[in-house]
Amino acid sequence: MFNPKPEIVSKLKELGFPVTLSSQNVFNEVPAITYRITGNSAQYDLDNEIVKQDIAVTLDIYADDSVTASSLLVQVEAKMRELKYRLQNSLDVPSPEGALYHINATFVGLR
Repeated sequence: MFNPKPEIVSKLKELGFPVTLSSQNVFNEVPAITYRITGNSAQYDLDNEIVKQDIAVTLDIYADDSVTASSLLVQVEAKMRELKYRLQNSLDVPSPEGALYHINATFVGLR
């Protein structure tokens, strides 16, 4: 089975920002990126060998302002495309006054 986490973390860290697993999303500086694998389904052949995996990755981008968050999304999308993941959806997450700007994005890939 292919484990997508090591290559995703390595590629996103090339951007020079903190990258953590979403369930451990404690970061001391922004911009920052959190990630989680939100889908990983395998298809098998008749010999019970994995022939492909459909993988979904959800990333959350946090920044002090909307322009920075959007700029980081563009950079993240390019890095994920290098790994053959395609942007499926992105959205601005509403936040209260004074909170960090937050973009949520989902990428899908086939292995």
